[in-house]
Amino acid sequence: MRYFIGLVLIIFVFLLGVALIFGHHGNKTANPATPAVLPLPQYANTEATVSLTIGGVITGDDTYREIKITVSRDHRELDIIQGYSGNIISSNVTYNSVDAYNVFLHALDLSGFTKSHKLKSSSDPTGQCPLGNRYIYSLNQGDQTLSSLWNTNCSSSLGNFGGNSPQVIQLFQNQITNYGTLTQNVDLSGSSS
Repeated sequence: MRYFIGLVLIIFVFLLGVALIFGHHGNKTANPATPAVLPLPQYANTEATVSLTIGGVITGDDTYREIKITVSRDHRELDIIQGYSGNIISSNVTYNSVDAYNVFLHALDLSGFTKSHKLKSSSDPTGQCPLGNRYIYSLNQGDQTLSSLWNTNCSSSLGNFGGNSPQVIQLFQNQITNYGTLTQNVDLSGSSS
């Protein structure tokens, strides 16, 4: 009887060990994969948005400003942001159409909107180019960021954006009717008057 109980115990421990070893490997929780970014025109008839945020010279919270342009198939939005907490002090929303969005996404795609290059510096744009502008280029779908790249006007070695920055910036500004008038009083230079 002792031998039988000992044999059962050994088999049980062996099976438990096998279950733990193989069960652990079989039930590995996969890291949620970031979906591959599709060519931009494929997002024309989806809920995806593209945005450009232009950060001003780093100043005190009361004088710091950002300009954010967000474009989707349904709307084009210009937000003027005050401070580092994202306080929107002015917003202008205009309609958009799938056809217009499709053409815009084609132009962004040809301009390298989602093209990245290897970073030569920090991966975080926070505090970079403190006396110039930081540009953040984002592609979002719902609450998920599919692509977020950045660069500055201080140095070409800052940031991971690999596209044609002046062209992409101009394309976004062209999406906002009367952009110059709507932003004429926005001081990104940090001078306080």
